[in-house]
Amino acid sequence: MTGRRADPAGAGTSLLSGSLARHKIQLQAIRSALTGRDWTLERGPDGRLSHAMLVTAGSGHLVGTDPLFGFSGPALVWVPPGSAERLHMKAGATGWLLAIADDLLASTMSGNAESIALSAIAGRLLAVPLASAGALADLAHSFAAIERELSAAARGSWTAVTAHVALVMVGLWRASGIEAVAGRSGGPASSILQRFRHLVELHYRDHWRIPRYAGALAVSTDRLHAICLRELARSPLTLVHERLVREAMLLLERSMLTVEQISAHLGFKDPAHFNRFFKTNAGVPPGAFRRETARSAAHRSLVQTHHSYADWP
Repeated sequence: MTGRRADPAGAGTSLLSGSLARHKIQLQAIRSALTGRDWTLERGPDGRLSHAMLVTAGSGHLVGTDPLFGFSGPALVWVPPGSAERLHMKAGATGWLLAIADDLLASTMSGNAESIALSAIAGRLLAVPLASAGALADLAHSFAAIERELSAAARGSWTAVTAHVALVMVGLWRASGIEAVAGRSGGPASSILQRFRHLVELHYRDHWRIPRYAGALAVSTDRLHAICLRELARSPLTLVHERLVREAMLLLERSMLTVEQISAHLGFKDPAHFNRFFKTNAGVPPGAFRRETARSAAHRSLVQTHHSYADWP
């Protein structure tokens, strides 16, 4: 997220200390200036950076979209990975520009009833006007809080940052007015996939077998298998395993839980079973993954082998 001709008072990006944080989230305040300014919307090391812009005043547009994607404040603009190349803000515009890595975004949306709607929103290029002063104030509070926490890097800052990212996503969902975006009409297959995804989010720690998912969806196991292969080129079991592996990676990367505790938290019968499962799906044992993550950013090559959270319809 690189600014050109930026106001010196607002220049630079506040980051949590450590190379891991720099790859996960960046934020820059957009101060009022006498001339227009441009920011490059970076793709990040793995090409999976989303951008959120809270435009508190003024206007601008995105470069690299066809047709030209313009917006005027107050508004919340959401740019999925690769949707635009640059951001242009006109003279006098103010706000914040936030870049979020895909796996951090996924962790803020998982495990709750709104996860389907939030993930569907996250895949859309949006500019949502903020007609309510309360909505603008709430979002401004979250962006300002993220800026403070990234600067301070105090105890609990990472938890606070991810909580405010979740609030930004909820604010985007509410302001968009797309109350049923995840359940939008796309035919019976799309509806089954959406419902299957919801069930996976609720029960992946319970290790439901695929026939149980099919029964809850009132379809045959063969039909569920065929839909997943046709729409996503993966079997239902692969999708469930991907969800488990992603959660395990996040816990190994960010929590202080032991491998044994993570194994129990994810519903495995014993740590040996968890170790075998993780190595089969991630390519390395969980202990080695944690060590590599702590030592360097090399673990990104492992994460990239898994499909994005946004792959779901």
